[in-house]
Amino acid sequence: MQLRTVLRNVFSNWLGYAVTIGLGFFLAPYVVGRLGTSKYGVWTLVVSLTGYFGMLDLGIRSSVGRFVARHLARNDDQSVNRTISSAFAILGAGGMLALIASIILNLSFGVFKVEPSLESAARAALLISGLTIGLALPMGVFGAVLISLERFDVMTAVSVTGALTRAALTLLVLKHGYGLVALAIITLAVGTCEYAAMATCAKRLYRPLRLSWKLIDSASCRELFGFGIYRFFWIVANQMIFFTDSTVIGIFLSAGAITYFAIPGSLINYGRNVVSLATDALYPIATRLDSKDDLSGLRELQISGTRLSLLIAVPLCLGYIFLGKQFITLWMGEQYAVSAVFLAMLAIPQLTSMSQNTSTLILAGMAKHRVLAYAVLAEGVANLALSIVLVRKMGLVGVAWGTVIPHLITTAIFIPLYTLRTLRMSPWEYLAKAYVRPLLCAVPVATMCFGFATLIERPSWFVFGGEVAAVCGLFTILSYYICLNAVEQASLQDKVRSLLRPKPIIYEI
Repeated sequence: MQLRTVLRNVFSNWLGYAVTIGLGFFLAPYVVGRLGTSKYGVWTLVVSLTGYFGMLDLGIRSSVGRFVARHLARNDDQSVNRTISSAFAILGAGGMLALIASIILNLSFGVFKVEPSLESAARAALLISGLTIGLALPMGVFGAVLISLERFDVMTAVSVTGALTRAALTLLVLKHGYGLVALAIITLAVGTCEYAAMATCAKRLYRPLRLSWKLIDSASCRELFGFGIYRFFWIVANQMIFFTDSTVIGIFLSAGAITYFAIPGSLINYGRNVVSLATDALYPIATRLDSKDDLSGLRELQISGTRLSLLIAVPLCLGYIFLGKQFITLWMGEQYAVSAVFLAMLAIPQLTSMSQNTSTLILAGMAKHRVLAYAVLAEGVANLALSIVLVRKMGLVGVAWGTVIPHLITTAIFIPLYTLRTLRMSPWEYLAKAYVRPLLCAVPVATMCFGFATLIERPSWFVFGGEVAAVCGLFTILSYYICLNAVEQASLQDKVRSLLRPKPIIYEI
């Protein structure tokens, strides 16, 4: 039964992400085409500004998932409801602050270089988006309850339904000529329905669930804050890293310029999520090994996890660098081909960043993520400061370098060295066992990508698909013979055979 639950949850997560990617892929060109560069840039600016309000979460929702799961295991319904009620109150206050902050931003919106004809719509969209975040913060507690109940399938069903509805309504309103305000209203309406659906499902799946002001207590609040504070630092850092670029561009350049940076940014985020989905399963393994003080097992996990990440990240980053222009031109149109330059720049630190996913999971599993949270927070501050300095001298290229340089330092130097020191592992051993073979595979693949980019300037979707298949095929073959030892090759062969020829399941009566 436990295996079925795990498989159900994994499949649900992959399905939800596949729908998100698919909708983003097909919807983005239509939205940009209908709104135009300036309006889409303003919409991105609004989303980025209200994205900061997510910091008001303070890591509470992550804490809810942990403590509710623990109380459920002990059949302590009273503690479950105290945790939920306390979290709802805290996040409700955060939601009120988000709404107030959106009003303040609305009054000071003139600092951004937005076309006068779009300013009133942008201000209205900002207020509506602030209200959306204000509702999302407290209502997110019910999503955390569903996670504690291990009902990822329910969450996915609600989120996929919401995403499809949001996409359909977006197509409809843009087709009839509506703009920013309509998009904000759609986000608010669909989001409210999603939150209500999750609350209803949480109540039906956990009948004792009850919210009450009488159940709010200081002990539960301290417990939630104590666990969530470093998660909060992580949230703050990621908001600064992934949302400040749009803000800096909107202030120092123009709202329209945001579009050219948002396109490669979204592709980078998609790639990061693909690697994360492949490595997240290592977290419970790291926790289990740490509980047994199995340092040698953690070292092996660090090596194998890094190698796994690289086997996904290497062809992905090479594709971004060499074939990014072809893809963006096919996807968004010739007028956005310049975005490929920023995609190639942003892809530079992703090879080290994606390969260090395992490091962050192991540190979290060992409860040694405090220093990591501070490091990522420092990166966010450096990102903001450097982007402000360089945007004035280099424009969008300066913003890209402002993101690349701090991220490269954090992921190529600090995180791996701190992790290796924690694991008492030699850097040279780590490099030799984790990096050398995947990077050897990268050399001929990079050559192939460069050849495609040079010889084929404007491919069709069919030709581009052939290029991707050739690159992935070559890297897969090289990885099999270079990165896997004889035992790993035999294990992979057995798994493939079992998938192709599954054995019948015999039930004992």
